[in-house]
Amino acid sequence: MLRFTTLVVALSCAMAFAQQPASQTTPPAQAPAGQSASMPGMPGNPTPSTPTPDPNKVPMNEPVITLKGACQAKSGAPAPAGCVSSLTREQFEKLTDALQPAERGPVPPDVRRRFATQYAKLLAFADAARQLGLENDPRVKQVFTFAQNQILAESLNQHYREEYAHPTDQQIQDYYNQHQKDYVERTLQRIIIPVNQGNNDKAKPTEEEFKAYVLKIRERWVAGEDPATLEKEAMEHMGVSTAAPDINLGARRPGSLPPAHESVFEMKVNEISQPFSDAPAAYIYKVTSIREVPLSDVKTQISQTVQNQMFKDKMDELQAAVTPVLNDAYFGPEAPPTMQHGIIQPGMPPMPGHAGPPQSHAVPAPGAGAGSAPPPGTPAAGSASTPK
Repeated sequence: MLRFTTLVVALSCAMAFAQQPASQTTPPAQAPAGQSASMPGMPGNPTPSTPTPDPNKVPMNEPVITLKGACQAKSGAPAPAGCVSSLTREQFEKLTDALQPAERGPVPPDVRRRFATQYAKLLAFADAARQLGLENDPRVKQVFTFAQNQILAESLNQHYREEYAHPTDQQIQDYYNQHQKDYVERTLQRIIIPVNQGNNDKAKPTEEEFKAYVLKIRERWVAGEDPATLEKEAMEHMGVSTAAPDINLGARRPGSLPPAHESVFEMKVNEISQPFSDAPAAYIYKVTSIREVPLSDVKTQISQTVQNQMFKDKMDELQAAVTPVLNDAYFGPEAPPTMQHGIIQPGMPPMPGHAGPPQSHAVPAPGAGAGSAPPPGTPAAGSASTPK
C-alpha cells in the first residue's frame, strides 16, 4: 500500500528537477597516437542532431499524450478493446503549472517529456486499480485523506509565502530603523594568542602565566607596536609553528563574531578590547573604522528577512490557535526535547518547487515533519483519472 502511494505522489518530484543544472558533457576521447580525430559532421563521425521542440506551435486542443488501449471503464466493466484516450496540451499544461510554480520558470523539454511518460504510466495503473475497485478500499481512502490534508497544508504554506513575498518599502525602512545597530559596520584587527598545550619542548604555562602574557601583548598593542609583529611573536612564544593568522578581519557587522565577542561592536575607533579567552586561545580586537551601511546596500537582505518574519508570525498564530493533547496512556510520555522522532508517513514528498519555510515554522503537515567566524587554526493521490 505504501509503495503504491509513493508511486502516486512521486510524479510531482519529477518537476523538482526542472531547475537543476544540466550535466556536463563528457569531452571527446583523444584519438590514438598516429591517427587523426574525425571532425564533427565528417563521415564516420556524424553529429547527432535533436530538434528543439516548440510547444507554442502545438494548438491547445491538440493531444500531447495519447493512451492506446486505455480508457476509463464504466460501472466496473473492462475497457473495450482498441480504446484510445488522450490528454490535450491545455490539460497537460494545467497539470504542470499546478505542480511547477511560475516563479521557477518553464519546464525544460527533457523534464517535460520524462514527466509525461511517468504520468501516462500512472494513468494506466490508476485505471487498472479502479477496475479492481481499489478506490473503495478502506486503506486507500485513509491514504487519500492523509494526502489531501498534507497537500492542503503545504498549499497553505505556499499561499502565505506568496502573500508576504513583496514587503513594502515602508516595511523595509521600518525594519532598518528598528535594527540600525545591526547595520553599523566596524573594520577590525585581531590578535590571536593560542594556548600552549605543552608541545615543541615548551612547557604548558599556568593559567596565571598565560593571562599575564596576554595582557602584556595587549599593553604593547595599546602602546603602538605593530599587531602583525605581536601576532607572530605570540605564536612563536606559545610554541606554535604554523604561520601566524592575518590580523586583518576586514569589515564586520553584529552577528559575524562568536557570541561571547559581540561586545566588540560597542567599541569606538582605535579602541582595543580586553582579552576574550576560551579553551584554545585568547583574542584581542581593535576597531580601525566605523561605517553605517546604507539601506540601499542591504535592502534585498532586509526584504527577505521581513518576508520570513511575517511568514513565521502567521504560522505561529495559526499553530497557537490549536493545542494538541496526546493520550500519554496510548502514546507514552513526551520524549526529551533533544530526541527527534519523525512522523509516520506514506512516502509523501513536499510539493514540487516549494522549498517551504524553516521546518519549525511550517504548518504541521502530516508527513512533512512537524554565522559566527570560527577561530583560525505530482498530483493529489485521489485525483488521478484517465483523460478524455
